[in-house]
Amino acid sequence: MTTGQILIVSDDTEFVRALLARWRTEMDSPAITAVSMNVSAQANSAGYVLVVVGPLRQGAAPPAAPVLHIDSTVCAVGDLASLASVRAKHADWILLPEYVGWTEALLSVAREVLRRTTAEKRAREAELTNHAHQRFGVLGRSLLEARPGMVNALTSLLGNADLILLSDDPMPAECREQVRTIRTMALRLNEMVQRLSSLESEMELNDRKSHVETNEIPMAEASKP
Repeated sequence: MTTGQILIVSDDTEFVRALLARWRTEMDSPAITAVSMNVSAQANSAGYVLVVVGPLRQGAAPPAAPVLHIDSTVCAVGDLASLASVRAKHADWILLPEYVGWTEALLSVAREVLRRTTAEKRAREAELTNHAHQRFGVLGRSLLEARPGMVNALTSLLGNADLILLSDDPMPAECREQVRTIRTMALRLNEMVQRLSSLESEMELNDRKSHVETNEIPMAEASKP
């Protein structure tokens, strides 16, 4: 079972003990917190993936629900008469009759809820990562598109700086030093532009390599007897 936070709302110690004992036999048991029904209304379910309420018996009204988080799932366990009253007030709750083997059924529900929560979390993370990659992709394309203009500007800047420094015309020492500084900074910018060119070449090489490997896999599978 995937680990997660489970909240048990119950006044029945045997009910809680049975759940804890069963879940602890799992190799990857979830983190579980138990509270009594009289404090369930003050219990905030934020951080709890599954809230288990029960046992509800003899037509008992459902307890005050905890402050439910939007991502929490509630499962009520009890007899049919009690669950019928729960259905009228909480149509979105999962109802589980307390028949023989109900702990295994609840375990299956917990597995699915935790698996779904994990999948949704990974999907959100993948979406955020993809969005970040798209942003960096736009930035990278913009830099590569601007590179020719940057190269031309730097070539002109370096050429003029060299002409000034090689000129025999008199120039104040301070001005000549400033021209040298401009030339040095232009060379550093040129190195950065060259790194962009190298990066583009590496990316193109990796793309070609990935394309070749992708095509080789179906060919290898097709050649198997």
